Amino acid sequence: MKSEHRHDLQTNDLSKLMVQAEPFMEKYGVKAVVAAGVIFVVVIGYFSWSSSRSDQDAEGWTLLAACTSTADFETVAEDYSGTKVAQWALVHAAESHLQSGIRNSFTDRSAGDRDLTDAKEQFQQLLDSSSTLPEIRERALFGMARTEESVSDGDLKNAIELYQKLIQEYPESIFRKLAEQRVKPVEGEKVAVLDQEATKKFYKWFHAQTPKPGDRQQPGFNLPMPGGAAPGGAPTGSTETPRLPALPGLPSLPGLPAPVTSSPQPTEKKTEDKKPDDAKPAAPAKADSKPAEKPAAPEASAKKADTPAEKPKSEPATEKKP
Repeated sequence: MKSEHRHDLQTNDLSKLMVQAEPFMEKYGVKAVVAAGVIFVVVIGYFSWSSSRSDQDAEGWTLLAACTSTADFETVAEDYSGTKVAQWALVHAAESHLQSGIRNSFTDRSAGDRDLTDAKEQFQQLLDSSSTLPEIRERALFGMARTEESVSDGDLKNAIELYQKLIQEYPESIFRKLAEQRVKPVEGEKVAVLDQEATKKFYKWFHAQTPKPGDRQQPGFNLPMPGGAAPGGAPTGSTETPRLPALPGLPSLPGLPAPVTSSPQPTEKKTEDKKPDDAKPAAPAKADSKPAEKPAAPEASAKKADTPAEKPKSEPATEKKP
């Protein structure tokens, strides 16, 4: 009885609820159904997007690992814009432009300037974005400082500020020691490298150079690093215009032996054949000033034939017939 009574009470409560909800459903039923459908679609869409984004990230990391050129990094950065993969690809592309720009500045200034300009734009893009990862921003700061130093015409203020900013924002950075070497005096020096007048003069001189691919540097030509000796061996504090060093002379060739020439040697009548190993060197035969009165004996003729003559006789000896 109690269970039947409980069931009746629940049925009555449900009936009352349906009666009370009927006006609400008549007024807001369609909107409620639509809202429920929208929520369902959003939930399903979120899970679908999250799954596809995970697959996209995995694909992006795979492509990033396979990049072998600056263009490859730039392609990944563009195709996966807004992701962590894109940030890493962009900083790699900027660093690649920086390296090639520095290298080309010594042999092809126009190409070097293009690379350094691209590097500067990409580093700046990372520094301007609020979503840039801290580790990416750290590398971008150091890369931008190096770029500003490379394109300097002697005014190193921007580069110094960026190096100092890196040291302040990232005191534990792996680049801190390298940055301090540029903006803090080393042991035994009173002025930092980038604050030295010699360094400023070098960058001003180097900025004015316009090497081209056809202008190959001669052997022995090495541009100095900031703080080092100026071209031509002049000290960095010298007021002389940087010049090319004297080219090393070619080494002298060692003494060569006199050329050995062989000429046909006139010989007398050959009486017997001998092997080359049996021949022995002997003094050259002297020409007989007196004509022979008698014909030479057979044995004497044989010995005379065995002796090699190195020099031709001025006149062959004449023999009288018996």
